[in-house]
Amino acid sequence: MNKTTEPTLAELTETAIKILRRNNKGIFLFVEGGRIDHGHHDNRVQFALDETVQLSEAVKRAAGLLSQDDTLIVVTADHAHVMSINGYSNRGHDILGISRNTDTNKAPYMTLSYTNGPGFYNLTGNGVRPDVTKLQNFGTPQWRSHVDIPVTSETHGGDDVAVFALGPHHSMFSGLYEQSQLPYRMAWAACFGPGSVYCAGRSRLSLPNAGAIHWPLEHLHCLTLLALLASIPVYFFERPIN
Repeated sequence: MNKTTEPTLAELTETAIKILRRNNKGIFLFVEGGRIDHGHHDNRVQFALDETVQLSEAVKRAAGLLSQDDTLIVVTADHAHVMSINGYSNRGHDILGISRNTDTNKAPYMTLSYTNGPGFYNLTGNGVRPDVTKLQNFGTPQWRSHVDIPVTSETHGGDDVAVFALGPHHSMFSGLYEQSQLPYRMAWAACFGPGSVYCAGRSRLSLPNAGAIHWPLEHLHCLTLLALLASIPVYFFERPIN
């Protein structure tokens, strides 16, 4: 990224919010940190985590621009990746460094690695894993963390992903449920779409973990941030201006 010519995700989010808020009927904004996904597919963990920080900055920027009284912010991921945290390193240990443990041949391994991807390193002549700290690009953003299975692009994983929500109706997003429920819950809260919605006069949602909702919001501003880390969206819903 060219920091002098390319806007950050937070800057793009801020600009989008300022433009959309000209609409007095409420807004829906979807923000995606899609480069997180790209970093994982290349096994470039430093790049993926840096992009995750950029998404966090976008969430922070949006939360500062929009009121929690009439804005629902949902942050989640559309899938997981096959990255894993390894070893028993102490608190404060460099997450991007090697584990404090070694394998049975005393060869170091990374704290963060992947099940598969392009970061495969051939064994030495005696069948021992190479010392990763001596490989090309080690310690740089271009470093590919080691994998078990060599493929051209790391695959997605099957783990459950987290959902974080802030603002009106946030309690609807607690618990364990199918990912396909997310758009229905957001549509219910923001009063759009063909299904049942909060605006229809209901004070309690007929979905599990919804809880009672009593304040009279006609529409919400909705902001969804999706980061591909998982991949996490942020949804912003905001009610109309009176």
